[in-house]
Amino acid sequence: MASTINEIIKESFEKLRTEHLTFTPDNYQNTFCSIAKSKGVLVEDCQKLSKYIQKLDSKLQSEAKSKNIATIDELLVFFISRLNRMHEGDSEQLISELLLLSKRVLQAITLLHNKKATTLANAALDRLENKHDLKSIELIKEKWFDFITAYNSDFLKKLDRYGKINKEDLEKMVLDIYALLSKEEDQEVYDSIAPLVIATLSPSIASSMNDELATISYELRNSPQSLASPAMQQEIKNFIKKRIELDRAEVKKRISTLDKLLDEINKRVLALMQNSNMSHEQVCSIKKDLSALNFSQDSFESIQQKLMHIATSLEFETKNLSIKMSENQQTISKLHEKVHQLETALLVAKKESKEDFLTNVATKRALNDELKRAEEAYSRYKIDYTLCFLDIDHFKVINDTYGHDAGDVILSAFGKILRKYIRQADFVGRYGGEEFLVILPGVDLQAGVHFAEKIRTIIENYKFLYKNERIVVNVSCGVAQRSDNNTTETTIEKADQMLYKAKEAGRNQVMPKI
Repeated sequence: MASTINEIIKESFEKLRTEHLTFTPDNYQNTFCSIAKSKGVLVEDCQKLSKYIQKLDSKLQSEAKSKNIATIDELLVFFISRLNRMHEGDSEQLISELLLLSKRVLQAITLLHNKKATTLANAALDRLENKHDLKSIELIKEKWFDFITAYNSDFLKKLDRYGKINKEDLEKMVLDIYALLSKEEDQEVYDSIAPLVIATLSPSIASSMNDELATISYELRNSPQSLASPAMQQEIKNFIKKRIELDRAEVKKRISTLDKLLDEINKRVLALMQNSNMSHEQVCSIKKDLSALNFSQDSFESIQQKLMHIATSLEFETKNLSIKMSENQQTISKLHEKVHQLETALLVAKKESKEDFLTNVATKRALNDELKRAEEAYSRYKIDYTLCFLDIDHFKVINDTYGHDAGDVILSAFGKILRKYIRQADFVGRYGGEEFLVILPGVDLQAGVHFAEKIRTIIENYKFLYKNERIVVNVSCGVAQRSDNNTTETTIEKADQMLYKAKEAGRNQVMPKI
């Protein structure tokens, strides 16, 4: 039976499509019942009309058959018309009220902010006001049916990305969107204000404030909206108050140091009077300028008195200084040239102490200094870093086979490759012999392994040439992340262990495997 019903349903839909009938409940029921009857299937819903008509008296049955009533709705219309003929006054009032109700509904539709529905509503109001013919009203009715059938509210789904929004109530929907957009605007304001607040807080003269400043700066960078928190606002107020007090104390301390320094300057100026070519007129001018200064009456007053004392001493003691300076001018010139030579030599020595002469990467001393800086950034600002040890495989065999000059060429080329492929923020140094260490700030273990694998692949495919002969070179790598270890030293040990593990596993690979 169920199979037969399903077949009737399918045939009903097919007939509606073939005959281009509108998919309405009445059309579907008529088609369904007609097909069911032709197949000899009795369906209870299809028998309701005949059952209802059989319950009428013979006169009404005869009248209903003459009207060719085919649906329940037509039967209801038949009853209504009969009732209206019985109460014609009530019928006219009912029609009038229904007409007014229709106008009010149409007027309400024009306020719903839907362009197509508003146009149809205004057209329908025009028909009702001007009493157009039935054909015109039927046309508007069909357009309303088309509107209802084709209406698609999927465009409202585009609002889902803004958050939970009530789409059943237009006013509530607008208020929800406004609230969400206001939150985003607040976030943008906090994002732009947070860096300004950090800039106003730093730097502080008192170095003891640096740790507190680093903590507040870290919180504001990672959570700008915390500026709205009363706790954060109070913390910033306390910081500023404490900073002012400590800065004042620091200023007094520095003034005291300056005071002592001026005493020492006064003594040294008297001793160096014989070696200056400053003219008497210049000293008088300095004294005049100092007298015009308007220092405050607190700790700066003592500084003014000291400076005045120096100027007075210079005024009385510089008249005979030019002669002595002329005699020593040649000696001073020679000393100046020698100092220049020493400065040049010092710069070269400093550069050599920080840069390995063969590979042009950092020395181990410079590498240790950079490790200290990376550790300080990690401790203070939680900036993580990863260490990568790289060691040339079988380097002794290369030296024994091709000579130490070939080994130097390979080391130099290896250093050049490392300098080329590291980022500007990275740091590479020669840890010893054929072993190199790369510091990768802000890089986690996975990215560090990826970097090491990249270098390993480049070295494996690189053409190392010595005297027109290619030398095959491979490299083993060990990687460790600082946050996975307790100290810098344990991080270095971990990376070294990974390097040793790579060697044991057959060389030319990176450990750990990710």
